Amino acid sequence: MNGGQSVAPQSLRLLALRRRDVLLATAIAAFLALTMAAGIRVLGSVGVLVPLALLLAAILLTRPVLTLVLIVGLALVCEGEAFGLFTFTGELYIQVYKDISLLDLLVGLIVISALFDVLRNNRPLLIPRPLALGLTMLALAMACGAYVGHESGVSVRYSIFSEHILFYLLLMPVAVANLDLDERRIKRMLAATVPLAAIKAVLGLVEISMHLGRGIEGSSTLTYYEPTANWLMMIILLAILAAALAKTTRPRWVLLSSPLLIACLLLSYRRSFWIASVLGVVLILVLGTSPAGRRLLIPSGLAVAAAIWVLGSINFQSNLPVVKRVNSLSASTLEANSEDRYRIDERENVFAEIEAHPISGLGVGIPWQATAAPLSVEHEGGREYVHFVALWFWLKLGVLGLCAYLGLVLGSIVLAWQAWRRSRDPWLRAFSLASACGIAGLLVMDTTASFTGVEPRFTLVLAAQIGLLGVLARGPRREQASELV
Repeated sequence: MNGGQSVAPQSLRLLALRRRDVLLATAIAAFLALTMAAGIRVLGSVGVLVPLALLLAAILLTRPVLTLVLIVGLALVCEGEAFGLFTFTGELYIQVYKDISLLDLLVGLIVISALFDVLRNNRPLLIPRPLALGLTMLALAMACGAYVGHESGVSVRYSIFSEHILFYLLLMPVAVANLDLDERRIKRMLAATVPLAAIKAVLGLVEISMHLGRGIEGSSTLTYYEPTANWLMMIILLAILAAALAKTTRPRWVLLSSPLLIACLLLSYRRSFWIASVLGVVLILVLGTSPAGRRLLIPSGLAVAAAIWVLGSINFQSNLPVVKRVNSLSASTLEANSEDRYRIDERENVFAEIEAHPISGLGVGIPWQATAAPLSVEHEGGREYVHFVALWFWLKLGVLGLCAYLGLVLGSIVLAWQAWRRSRDPWLRAFSLASACGIAGLLVMDTTASFTGVEPRFTLVLAAQIGLLGVLARGPRREQASELV
């Protein structure tokens, strides 16, 4: 009898457990069916993948470092429509619902997973002190820009979603800086970018050889027109130089990849990246060499300038695309080139618009309308864009936006400087110094085109880079919170 009494309750428990499993499986199946049906209705046939996407998102939410590596890696690998070799990679940046792009969802996944990780491990949310003022001003400027845009006739939803790339710049550095990372994991993450950059350099050179790239200087084509790949190669080259000056042991394959990176960056024909690279090299030589070596910088710089001048003055080389691109930096050539002339006229009109709205700016979603200078060409959506990012921030977000941009860039340089001084690993020190000098060069780059806070892929990669610098700036001991708010 006792045995029968002990078996019956166990059988009832097993039966109840089976029923619960069946009910749970039925509920999950119903949920997946509903999400699939909703996805098909909104997205078409692609909606079949919505349940799988939700499952993958649930997994990634519990692994923030993996989420960061995966999504930033995808942004580095996948080029947009301007890259002719693999056009399908541009699907990563499509809009999935109204004003929301797939990249927006992925960036949101990084931020939410990092926040969950902070809450789950009961850690305080830390903001690197050099970024605190810039981030605060950016948040206020975004609120003001959305309000001014709405008052000028833009819907609230459109004004908020129009700031989606600015949200990258606002949230990503804080999210990455709060991840549970140490120097060894960061070093592994950064080490993976070197072969990735070398592969992208090879693909860029293949694109030129097959004449699939964007046209430049007559019949020539370029490697990468979009800034992300060029930024990656520039930072890696500066880091290799910084490591060489510090006499850090370097794998042979890293040195062998340098000519590929240089060739790909040179054949991108992006003059702003050329100037930023030269500026970065000079800064690294000033900061990373001994006092005796610094004394040689002035004559060396004069020799390089003389060589460039001689190269541009040789007639039989004047048909080379690289030389044409260098010669195009002269004032007379800028006036003659229609695209360069457009930028000059655009800047005059933007200055006139800012003079009319110096404090509040135009607001988000409002195109500029000034006609101080007639445009040589008219681009679709060109009146929403400015080829000078500081003026873009001022025009869209008011004077507070201008201060936010300058505060974030200068704060990032200070953060990179702190990371350089406090990191123990020589390669991480080289990365930090390269980042400081590269971001200084970014100030020059942003005067010729709007990258920071405007171009989504570039802003994502830059914001993640700043976040890693925030981790390194804390030093080897995570308990050191004197530089954090």
